[in-house]
Amino acid sequence: MEDIAKLIVGTWRLVHSIIIKPDGGKRYPFGEDANGYICYSDTGVMTVQICRKSRAEVKKLSRLKHDYLAYFGQYEIDPERQVVRHIVEGQLFPGDHPEVLERKYRFDGDLMSLRPVDRTNQEILWQRVR
Repeated sequence: MEDIAKLIVGTWRLVHSIIIKPDGGKRYPFGEDANGYICYSDTGVMTVQICRKSRAEVKKLSRLKHDYLAYFGQYEIDPERQVVRHIVEGQLFPGDHPEVLERKYRFDGDLMSLRPVDRTNQEILWQRVR
């Protein structure tokens, strides 16, 4: 078994953030052209930012909540469950995310898939930045 800590450390660029609806349709919470990065350090710190690429000037804060996601903190890897835990220390909108977010991980070459453990119909796919 590969050392997951070595696989996960680095900078990853967003490929897509997608939700598959019960009818098979697809929804892209930040648009099909979303931008984003997630970074995992070798010291156990992570940060993530995802935004809608096509954004107009934000006149209402409530609109920004649908256009931008950002948080940071520590992370832990649970290789038995194939889960990475994000321990949220700061976020763009306080209270938006719980203190701990669990993501099921899967690696395929230079791609990393993260799925919320409680929502199997959602995937955030990342590609390693080299």
